[in-house]
Amino acid sequence: MRAAFYILHMLGLLGLVITLIISLKKPVKKISSGTLHSAWLQLLSGLALMGIMSSDEDFQPAKFGIKLIILIVILALGYRNIKKETVSTKFLSTLLGLVVLNILIAVAI
Repeated sequence: MRAAFYILHMLGLLGLVITLIISLKKPVKKISSGTLHSAWLQLLSGLALMGIMSSDEDFQPAKFGIKLIILIVILALGYRNIKKETVSTKFLSTLLGLVVLNILIAVAI
């Protein structure tokens, strides 16, 4: 079960990165619904993984908490700006930076 949720989590990550990079390359920059769907997939699969891993002795709740907060910020910013006709390159880069920060926290800590 753990492997299935991990695969879903990685698919959500891949979706987030790809949709944000594609949005950055387009002439009219906009938040796509795929970005938000990928963020939700990451959130739900991450919570499932947290529940599964909570019995492990190397479980780090602070790490999961920080990653959860960053993902909630990504979702909040995405929903706040999804109806806008266009968003700035700086905004999309910020979202991508938050995703990369989440990756670094997962790998480095």
